Amino acid sequence: MASTSRSSATWGRNRNAVRYDSKVTLGPISHTITVVLILLLLGFIYLTQSAKVASFDVGLAEANSEIANLEVQRDALAVENAKITAAASSEDTNEVAARMVEAHSSDFVTAH
Repeated sequence: MASTSRSSATWGRNRNAVRYDSKVTLGPISHTITVVLILLLLGFIYLTQSAKVASFDVGLAEANSEIANLEVQRDALAVENAKITAAASSEDTNEVAARMVEAHSSDFVTAH
């Protein structure tokens, strides 16, 4: 009883009694084509994701340039405000402020 034959070894515990052989098999060319298609799909996914990142970078660069332009305008307005404040505070001593006249009407110019 200690010795077992080869045929009884396949009927051991936790083994399938029936073996299914697939009639459809991939040849080397089909296998290569499948691998190439999978790699192309992965490459396409990578490119679409990197394009999204690039579009976010472009949007971020545009926002940063707009912020820089607004900071330049803010600084120019601060200088203009300082000039007007200086001219208005010393109207008697400032020659430019003394020659200023009060505006009576404000009309808008329309371009055609």
